[in-house]
Amino acid sequence: MRLSLLGSTVLGLSLIGSQVQAKEVAERHHASVLMYHHISAETPRSTSTDAETFTRHLDLLDQLGFQVWPLPRVAEHLKANKPLPDKIAVLTFDDAYISVYDTALPIMSARKLPFTIFVNATPINQGNKLYMSWDQLREAKAKGATIGNHSLYHEHMIRKRADEDDVQWLVRMRAEITENQRQLEKHLGVLSETKLFAYPYGEFNPALESLLADLGYIAFGQQSGAASPFTSLQGAPRYAANGIYSNPDSLKTKLLALPFPVRSETPRSGVLAPDKRSPVLTLTLEKGDYRLDQLRCYGPAGEVLQVTSEDQADGAVKLQIATEKTLPAGRHRYNCTAPHRSESRWFWFSRQWMLPEPDGRWYKG
Repeated sequence: MRLSLLGSTVLGLSLIGSQVQAKEVAERHHASVLMYHHISAETPRSTSTDAETFTRHLDLLDQLGFQVWPLPRVAEHLKANKPLPDKIAVLTFDDAYISVYDTALPIMSARKLPFTIFVNATPINQGNKLYMSWDQLREAKAKGATIGNHSLYHEHMIRKRADEDDVQWLVRMRAEITENQRQLEKHLGVLSETKLFAYPYGEFNPALESLLADLGYIAFGQQSGAASPFTSLQGAPRYAANGIYSNPDSLKTKLLALPFPVRSETPRSGVLAPDKRSPVLTLTLEKGDYRLDQLRCYGPAGEVLQVTSEDQADGAVKLQIATEKTLPAGRHRYNCTAPHRSESRWFWFSRQWMLPEPDGRWYKG
């Protein structure tokens, strides 16, 4: 959905949604990619899922009839526009925290489940005890883990330094991604043929999407939704399954959710200028089995957003989604849902906004 602003690489962004019409794509041509961090009751609540709840999530996948696939397999299906069966889930863990090794790994190994760990090498090289060691990562890899790139330093990648222009910033980002990949391969050997990346904090912009495409990665954010032909391969969504998002009942709704058939999305970038604090999102949806009359969009505080629709000549619909609020600095989301016309499932779309302070300084955390 988000095209690069770098001109010559626009067509290389693997935006499958722009290449196919909704009628040519099965509604369930998607996968629900789950994102975890800590698997512990002793770590920060916002990024943690305790062992009992994590086990309930895996039980829920069984009860709902989901298959758990390795992330490279899903990524290659999407890249090739190859249909996926309904009810495919993927387990991913950001940061390689020690609780993934101590707690999650035995649980998943007992069930013979594949999973992905997105790793940044710096804390591991520093011997930080909150993180897995290289030996532990090698053991996890032997037991079914795919290792993905999470950048070298886990910085906010969208932020330029005070002395950087756009070119210098992009050179630094390229170096950070490639050096982290070199470290992973040095310590862990051959990785997946499908190069995988997860943006720290889920923060990215079209220039980073273009860079990741140029480097041959399929990349994931932290905005919620199903990974599908209607999402960029360098900005694919994941469902958070930690903190306030770990409730199995609400997770069930998300697991069963379908992707809206998004033809286009404006603005392309979720990074906003300091003076643009009430963003308007424009989506064009192909025809689908969503109930447009029951579509609702919600803002960061759960407020109902203003939605106007305009029918297009070819049967598509153009939506404008706006807030009456002035958003503060930080990360915020618009979430849109609509029920299926005939099934007990929902369509789901999320957009993440990133706003600096009014003076242009970036928020902390």
